[in-house]
Amino acid sequence: MEALWWHGKVKELTFNEKQKLPEPYDPEDVKIKVAYSGICGSDFHYMKGEMGKFAAKDDGVILGHEFSGTVVGVGEKAAKRFKIGDRVCVDPNMCCKECSWWKKGCPHFCTTMKSVGVKADGGWAQYSVVAENKVHKLPDVVSLKQGALAEPYSCVLRGWKHIEPLPPKDCKILVQGGGIIGILFCTVLHHNGYSNVTISEPSEERRKLCSNSGFGFDVVHPQEILLKMAANDMDQHGFELIIDCTGNASAVEKAFDLACRGGKICVFGCCPAGKKISIEPFQIYWKELKIVGSFINPFCFVDTIPLLENLANKGYLSYEKLGIKEFPLADYKEAIDSLKSGNATKAVFKLNE
Repeated sequence: MEALWWHGKVKELTFNEKQKLPEPYDPEDVKIKVAYSGICGSDFHYMKGEMGKFAAKDDGVILGHEFSGTVVGVGEKAAKRFKIGDRVCVDPNMCCKECSWWKKGCPHFCTTMKSVGVKADGGWAQYSVVAENKVHKLPDVVSLKQGALAEPYSCVLRGWKHIEPLPPKDCKILVQGGGIIGILFCTVLHHNGYSNVTISEPSEERRKLCSNSGFGFDVVHPQEILLKMAANDMDQHGFELIIDCTGNASAVEKAFDLACRGGKICVFGCCPAGKKISIEPFQIYWKELKIVGSFINPFCFVDTIPLLENLANKGYLSYEKLGIKEFPLADYKEAIDSLKSGNATKAVFKLNE
């Protein structure tokens, strides 16, 4: 089968047309014919060695943790839930369920987590075998193409839950970063009736994509925000909620200045491990800032499926509106370049459908 193989020790990604087909080895395994598989920003961090303790398997692994497909094989136990032909998506994260983190209700902190597409072979291949408890059926209204967004939406939903209690509908919100995560957050904001939203994005190409998304939100260059806000008292006129989706340490640092008193900052974007920022602790004290981080998607996937159904019904999941581009697996270099250049908010490999 075709697959992209990550050689962690030499930091090299290669296209292999003769990768061995995976087969179910456990009664709970599900074999999936992958239809669509996305490139996540964290995949870049894996390939750069910037994920710290959450690094990808370095002796070789098929990356790709955002994918949908069709069931083509089931183990004996998995057959109780799935059948050949089921359309599914995958929650890639697996806790050992024996550690203290599991007992504390924090499975995503598990130190032996064998995440699909990170520690175990994932979806950058024509076929993938996954434990049945990580597989979810897609509603009829959600296409396989849209189903590939389930995992990133589950992570967005985790960040959304950290933002709770939700602010008033007319509150002033800043989304830093117009890549796919920023846009997915905007779909959820718009879906929930928020309109006073600004998207901050340095790339002109991505600003155009955000402007064409149909949200009606302000889309500006980060410098434009600084110029507009320069004459204002940020204590009163700053943003009540800032969601950072950039993974850029400088942008996170600037959020502390842009927040108003009583504001909340959600640090969602993945900054490279080891990067530092400089903040004034007085600002946290004076403004009574609430700062929350958000790491992957514990306990969120079940709620993601109905969210996808609602968003699909209301037309939010159009790849064109979201700025997503499709590529065959063999064109992985072009796909990666499209993300680096800002010509796409997200690149998704189309394998089978």
